[in-house]
Amino acid sequence: MVASSNIKTPMMSVPVLNTKKAFKRAKTLRKQLTRVCLAEVLQKVDVVETLRIESYQKLRSFKVTFHFLPPKRYRDDKLLTPHQILRYMETRFFRLLLEAIKKRTAKLASIAVETRKTTSRDKDLDGPGTAGLDDGEAEGEQETVDDQGEEGDADASDAKRKSKQEEEVDYESEDEDEGVDAGDDQGDEEAEENSQLNTVEESQPEFTEVSVDTRKKRAKPGKGEDSSVHMRVNSVLLSNPAIQKYSFDQQEELWCEVELNLPVSSVHFDLTSVLSTLAQNAVIMETRGLTRCLLSETTTKSGEKQTVLNTEGINMHEIFKYSDILDINKLYSNEVHAMASTYGIEVALKVIEKEIKDVFAVYGIEVDPRHLSVVADYMCFEGIYKPLNRHAIMSNSSPLQQMTFETSYKFLKQATMLGSHDQLASPSACLVVGKVVRGGTGLFELKQPLQ
Repeated sequence: MVASSNIKTPMMSVPVLNTKKAFKRAKTLRKQLTRVCLAEVLQKVDVVETLRIESYQKLRSFKVTFHFLPPKRYRDDKLLTPHQILRYMETRFFRLLLEAIKKRTAKLASIAVETRKTTSRDKDLDGPGTAGLDDGEAEGEQETVDDQGEEGDADASDAKRKSKQEEEVDYESEDEDEGVDAGDDQGDEEAEENSQLNTVEESQPEFTEVSVDTRKKRAKPGKGEDSSVHMRVNSVLLSNPAIQKYSFDQQEELWCEVELNLPVSSVHFDLTSVLSTLAQNAVIMETRGLTRCLLSETTTKSGEKQTVLNTEGINMHEIFKYSDILDINKLYSNEVHAMASTYGIEVALKVIEKEIKDVFAVYGIEVDPRHLSVVADYMCFEGIYKPLNRHAIMSNSSPLQQMTFETSYKFLKQATMLGSHDQLASPSACLVVGKVVRGGTGLFELKQPLQ
């Protein structure tokens, strides 16, 4: 009873008018209001990755082919055409894909582990005790560290000390095997630092620049080709410099193919996982606030069958547009805030009673409506929908009633510091001091003559 305005399962239900024309249009409306994601109409995606050098620059080239389901597979559930799918791909999805690649690369680059070779300077810092270890001593020390690590010592300081010793032995063994002098090590260190700086710069996918003139020449329409097709291709190519080539099915519009060129960096990402995640969240068409619509058949109290449009999500103003096929006067939603702002606080009160009653009805429990009305009245009597908890009861004028609910010490301290007064008008306050509650038989006095 927290009175949240963002509930987990918002829904609406509105009856369909009892006419054939209204029922037919309600079927179309159900498709129109249902949200469609790209993954629902995507049959498969082919990804081909190649490496190539262009203008002395190493590039990762991705050829991605999207195959869509034929319209007959989703015609009964979705009000969508292949042309709409392709237009979404061209105008929005490719841009979202490149942004997702950029974010994924930046995230992987931020968690990349930096490594470098040890130098003679590190040996001097380590001290004379470990600088003169030979191969045999290094192996013995390594075995000792491993044995101690297997014992499962829980001390944090010992664990750090052991890991440091292990790193020292590994560094020294590599130096002795390679036989690199101090001057070469210093040069390698500088080269490694420079390469790391270049790697961080390359990790951000600043896509390769391609001249606009070259694209226009490549996408220039021929004599027998449709100019509108090449306008669509040019718009995709000009949207981002990383897009090098784009083509699509001009007859049935059941596939499209795009070629991306990205610079080679030390951070490797899986494009298929990026595509899979993005396709699940990419919305081709939707009505704001609604995710899915269903048509169900119910029986009224009079025994008549009635068709009801149920929605997952809430958008009352959109439903009001179809008053010619829907019975707007019987619209219901479990979102109390939406009902209160649209129809008034009295309707919200009835919604609270119904929702509480439905929760108990699942377990076969019947609650007296008078108890439910008391709870609903208390949550709405101030003219707004407020929660039934200790935060909402802070607005109550009775300190004793606040104390009897929760956190008695907190309310007692606050009332004492502020010098609050209690008029003993609420039932809780009367019970605290042993006064007769002004309710039921306590509302009147019964007098009997003595003679």
